[in-house]
Amino acid sequence: MNYLKEILTFENWLDYNSEINKSDIRLWYTLMFTANRFNWKEFSIPISALMFKSKLSKNDVYRSRNKLKQMGLIDFKERSGNQCAIYKINSCISVFETQAGTQNDIGLDTASDTANNTSSITGYATTLNTPFNANVGNINKTRNININKKEIYKEKFGEFENVFLSVDEFQKIKSKFGAEAENYIEKLSSYIASSGKKYKSHYATILSWMQKDSKDLGGVCYGSNPKKLCTEYPE
Repeated sequence: MNYLKEILTFENWLDYNSEINKSDIRLWYTLMFTANRFNWKEFSIPISALMFKSKLSKNDVYRSRNKLKQMGLIDFKERSGNQCAIYKINSCISVFETQAGTQNDIGLDTASDTANNTSSITGYATTLNTPFNANVGNINKTRNININKKEIYKEKFGEFENVFLSVDEFQKIKSKFGAEAENYIEKLSSYIASSGKKYKSHYATILSWMQKDSKDLGGVCYGSNPKKLCTEYPE
């Protein structure tokens, strides 16, 4: 891969992608620099080294590397014991060209399917002597419902990567409780790993624990003073 061309392609792609954040960008540059030193071959690097080089927290490194993998920019394989994960950098030029080609194919297929469906629906409406506009209205409603349904992507947090929060949920916890947020995430991660307990919403569970502790401490604000983490876990 050509280091300069990859960076230029990545920077151009950033102008059209709002999902990637500063932590993701910082980790990508760190991994790109390391991959260049290893002549673009697979390499292993400790999480502590990634934290030092990228100046990101442990949770941010885990979250961003999962996100970069979902986007197809990197790949990594975790290993058992104390062995470091193995990383591989994917070419931005190849990834983005593939994505653009896929989007074009989807657009063509959608246009073709729409034409075929319209023809079939027209014949069906005529057979039943039903006004065609009524059927189109129902179809449009169904399509609008499907478009409005957005799948919320949950990212892994905690030492055991078993706490699932969306980016929005994580940012809300961080803005409300500051550094205490990561302590509660680690607490929940350890508890789930040791007990096997399952929760419908990890975000709601963390908020519940925080509110309980805040009530026990007389409603003291989390952002100003260190506090003892909860020792009792709600069912």
